[in-house]
Amino acid sequence: MTKKKDLKKIKTGFFDRSFSLTKLAIRSSAGIAVSGIKGMLSDADTKDLHFKILLESQARLLANELGILKGSLMKVGQMLALYGEHFFPEEVARTLKTLNEQGSPVAWLEIQKILKKRLTEEVLSELEIDPEPLAAASMGQVHRARIKATGQEICLKIQYPGVDKAIDTDIKALRSILGMMKIIPTHSDGYEQLFQEIRTMLKQELDYERELHFTEQARELLKDQKQFIIPQCHARYSAKRVLATTYEPGFNIDSPEVQGLPQDRKNRLGENFSWLFIHELFHFRMMQTDPHFGNYKVRIHESGEDQLVLLDWGAVRNFETEFVNSYRRMLEGALTQNREMMIQAGLEVGFLRADDNEKLRDSFAEICSVATEPWLPPADPRVPAPLVDGKGCYLWSRSDLPTRITQLATRYALSFKMRPPPREVLFLDRKIGGVFIILKILDARFQGHKLLAELLPRG
Repeated sequence: MTKKKDLKKIKTGFFDRSFSLTKLAIRSSAGIAVSGIKGMLSDADTKDLHFKILLESQARLLANELGILKGSLMKVGQMLALYGEHFFPEEVARTLKTLNEQGSPVAWLEIQKILKKRLTEEVLSELEIDPEPLAAASMGQVHRARIKATGQEICLKIQYPGVDKAIDTDIKALRSILGMMKIIPTHSDGYEQLFQEIRTMLKQELDYERELHFTEQARELLKDQKQFIIPQCHARYSAKRVLATTYEPGFNIDSPEVQGLPQDRKNRLGENFSWLFIHELFHFRMMQTDPHFGNYKVRIHESGEDQLVLLDWGAVRNFETEFVNSYRRMLEGALTQNREMMIQAGLEVGFLRADDNEKLRDSFAEICSVATEPWLPPADPRVPAPLVDGKGCYLWSRSDLPTRITQLATRYALSFKMRPPPREVLFLDRKIGGVFIILKILDARFQGHKLLAELLPRG
């Protein structure tokens, strides 16, 4: 893979970022005008093709610019990509997903300047820092370092300058640009709520003191679970915009080393990952909601007792007891095909409204019922026979469940006008989607109904 070229600096000033988006808008408007002229001279099929080509080119322009600007603009693009299949035309969703690939890192000289402003000279003198980044993301990048006195290896997560101050203006500008580029409607309450929730989560993710707190809290909650490794924080080398943790080696989930593990070990990793998800929601009521591949590693052991390394506790969300109880009843209703339980819980969670008609309620119940497929007994008629092996284990790698749910949700949205999901559900869905993808990549095979029965609290 070709190494991405380092960025010499980040456009942090309001003028620089606004100017970049303004140029993008001008190029976009020109494209729309040309497309409009072509459309006037075309038949219906050609008009449709022109519009699709336009959308894809607009999205490509947007993705390229957001990747350079980084910060909240790139992060919002990534989050929108997650929901793209529900909100955007296929051409836009496909292009925005490229933002989930690792971005270009910022040059070391620029990172050095940032560190010298955020850590004292005394503290920096205690560290030997590798100028080559371990990872580069939208809001910052990670460098490996060594504490000279002890030889211990740590990671420094360094936030890019100005991204915290740019969130509000970035989101407002991007909201306008998306409307101008005809990617989303100019006025939509659904989109507005989506952007409001993203704004809140972004500000939380940029608070490294908050992340330090949740990392330590997660270590405490999982201290007796040896199947997980959570980095330990180093307060001395941390600051408001720098987070220092122990370096925890491991292989990427999609690496040849993990993919080459025996099937029973991959199954166990999948079960452990599912155990964690169920406990985060129903027991801890505290969930890491950013299931990016880079946030998980696998520590392989000769003994076969492989461990999951859990990185990045910045995007953590706490859930109220009432919400969790209602969500559990919604899940239980779907598993047992208890329509009334599903509907009542859907009303409590906020998926449904009191004045919704029976047709809408039936559609909601159908989506819930289909979504529980991996957690049903293998003999349940709702589970497609090709997705179950001879041992009654669900075959995650062969499942097209997200596509089927998306098709149902799209039909639901078109029939009853799109409404945004409840705020609590927005990032819970983000995590659920990530769990599915990780289990699919692991080619995990286990009996989900047994695991859920053991772990799901009753009430």
